[in-house]
Amino acid sequence: MKSIPILFSSLLVLAGCASYPEQVRVADEATLVSFPATMKAGLTQGPARWSGVIAKVQNNSQNTRLEIVYFPSGSHGRPLVEKDTEGRFVAYAKGFLDPVVYQSGKQVTVLGQLAPFEAGKVDQYQYNYPVIEASAVYLWPKQQETTRVDVEPWPLWRGPYPYWGYGSGIRIRTTIPTGETPTQGPAHVQHQDQGSQQR
Repeated sequence: MKSIPILFSSLLVLAGCASYPEQVRVADEATLVSFPATMKAGLTQGPARWSGVIAKVQNNSQNTRLEIVYFPSGSHGRPLVEKDTEGRFVAYAKGFLDPVVYQSGKQVTVLGQLAPFEAGKVDQYQYNYPVIEASAVYLWPKQQETTRVDVEPWPLWRGPYPYWGYGSGIRIRTTIPTGETPTQGPAHVQHQDQGSQQR
């Protein structure tokens, strides 16, 4: 087992780099263990906050197991699913999380403490999952689309005869970017105890 105090600073990330939802927010000066560092060094302890997309949900007698495809977080904490994933991890949350709400494909951010790796499979491929004993699981709301209309000058031919000529006109261009969502999701679970949980 590796200990956090002996890690190089490059294995830690500052919590103050992004504005996360309140349920998974920590002090700005807090340091967290990153997913790449955990995978590279095999870390099994320390605070962590990772984001991703739910792949599987399993309800146990005393907790819920979430298998999550990791994606790096954006400026507000939401997983950047357009980026390449670096692997998967497992999060254990106390109590019952409804699989209809926390369903495959939903985006989450998990805050908690690292635990020993867990051996498993992705289809037939043997895979060692890093594990977080979750104190909070934030379920991101669906992103809303916003419409922006740009009005800009555009040259065109004018008429009718005998007034045909080259002059200025107006071109309207509509784009539909993906809007940033608010930091309050419709559902989340939060626990104060970050100790070991029965799996």
